[in-house]
Amino acid sequence: MSLLKNYFTRAIFFIAGDAAAIFLASLFSYLIINSVSDFAYPFPAISSLAITLLSITFLGLFKMYQVSWRFTSLRELMMIVNSLAVSSLIYLGFFFIAGMLTTFHVAFIALVFFQSILFVGAFRISKRMSKEVLKKPQLKKRAIVFGAGNAADQIMRDITRHRHWNLNIIAVFDDSEKLHGLSMHGIPVKGDRRRMYQFLRYSDVDELIIAIPSLPKPELKTVIEKVKGITPKLKVKVLPSFHLLSDDPVGVKNIREISIDDILGREPARIDLESIRSSLMGKTVLITGAGGSIGREIVRQCASLDAKKLIALDIDETEVFYIQKEFQNSDKCVEPCVANILDEERIDQLFEDEKPDVIFHAAAYKHVPMMEAFPDEAVKVNVEGSRVLASLACKHEVDKFVLISTDKAVNPTNIMGATKRIAEEICLSYNELCLTKFIAVRFGNVLGSRGSVVPIFIDQIRNGGPITITHPEVKRYFMTIPESVLLVMQAGEMGKGGEVFVLDMGEPVKILDMAKQLIQLHGLVPDKDIDIEFIGLRPGEKMFEELLQAEEGVLSTNHKLIHKAICGKVLSNKELEMMLASLNREMKYNNHEAIRGVIKQLVPTYTFNGEINGLNGNKKSVKELADQE
Repeated sequence: MSLLKNYFTRAIFFIAGDAAAIFLASLFSYLIINSVSDFAYPFPAISSLAITLLSITFLGLFKMYQVSWRFTSLRELMMIVNSLAVSSLIYLGFFFIAGMLTTFHVAFIALVFFQSILFVGAFRISKRMSKEVLKKPQLKKRAIVFGAGNAADQIMRDITRHRHWNLNIIAVFDDSEKLHGLSMHGIPVKGDRRRMYQFLRYSDVDELIIAIPSLPKPELKTVIEKVKGITPKLKVKVLPSFHLLSDDPVGVKNIREISIDDILGREPARIDLESIRSSLMGKTVLITGAGGSIGREIVRQCASLDAKKLIALDIDETEVFYIQKEFQNSDKCVEPCVANILDEERIDQLFEDEKPDVIFHAAAYKHVPMMEAFPDEAVKVNVEGSRVLASLACKHEVDKFVLISTDKAVNPTNIMGATKRIAEEICLSYNELCLTKFIAVRFGNVLGSRGSVVPIFIDQIRNGGPITITHPEVKRYFMTIPESVLLVMQAGEMGKGGEVFVLDMGEPVKILDMAKQLIQLHGLVPDKDIDIEFIGLRPGEKMFEELLQAEEGVLSTNHKLIHKAICGKVLSNKELEMMLASLNREMKYNNHEAIRGVIKQLVPTYTFNGEINGLNGNKKSVKELADQE
């Protein structure tokens, strides 16, 4: 009732305003004709009233009384023109048919038509003018925009329209020479990126908006590094590339702070989403370790790709609760499940009840130094947990079983990597025992995952430093969580069973460089505002991670970022079962050295030493190392 009342109140207000504008246009038209005519015509009150009523009627039929006053645009202006044109033509047509059409009527209606457009249009746009021009806010932040395309145009419109963004655009830059010297919304396009760098050196700027969603990641990285080198405290924001795939209007709300994946310069992978969707559509998918960074992203991606039902399994009830909360208002069927993958009876019943078609096995202990201290726990979860799930997948004839593996499984120097290599061996073994297709996918570190280096560095920066790094030459592979998960799912879709896929992680990143870039992202200067210390490699860590064993070859697939490792089984099914039984016996005695010995038999490439790469744990700062050199 209240909504209907508001509609009628607004309609009456606009009808009154339009009527006054049209009647005023009639009066002005009459005065103009009388001022240039030799004859003194009486004011055509009836004609003015008629044209006003006709115009109001057609403005209503063209739905002009349903348009928001604040957002009147060119589209609404055309509706006004059309409404007034139709009403003027009908008026003239009536007088023509009645045989009463005179030169005065034609001149009068023509003038009324054009002036009505001006007066009605001015009335309709008055609120927008007052918001965007007359009451221009006093903006505090001085900003420049890199990019003068459609995205930049929409962003600048949004900034003009909304005072709360608190931005004042003072210059625009673009690499296209044909745009130089022009202006956007009254702001000059001053030149290319080189001119932008010069501008930043001599001008007071608070914020840079990079409004080119198609800008390649390597170029974006170069721009950010150059800008931060000139003004470390400058806030840089970017428009993500996903807007290229969307018809939604771009606004300031879509701009985000630059993140570490922007400055790594890695181009996002191209994924065949339709093939993954077809492999999941209408199927029940079980995700173990669903509360972790990878597991939760798998849940999200499977939900967006139309899986019939998702079972989000994790031993951590808090994380399962958050998953349930995330999807509680969606139409996706996401069923939370708190369970331990070592509880064979419980998991067996779950398989019996839910009958999953696809399993993504992400549950694992992944923290390298922690698992060096508790190798028995790593064996329980990473090895025995994988065996339980694999055997039950065979028993219940699950279609596909995708193991999330790691680059640390290659020539492992730690328990975590070695146990994941055994999990791969279990998958290869069970692939020959039943109809289930077992697939393993290896990849490196993911940005922003729990326990990864990036959140740790960010916490250290917020606490004033120092940032602690194991060694100045340590390198790691990195990939974003969504990218790695989609590539895992793509590999799972491609797999026919018995494969170990390896994701192309690009070039390894030096951790020291990443730390410096993170410091710069926070507007600080490395070794000045935030110190960097080297603490030595921790137990089980390597200088460089590998994705393929030396004795393995690699085959290309139809996806350039997914490769297939040529790796056969080390042990027969019978030998593997015997070794796993031996490993379980040693577990009962909690003899860590004996456990490592059995693992060495299972994974011949596994090496474990107290001293790794001849490095100790002495702390040294960047400055001390530079002085030594």
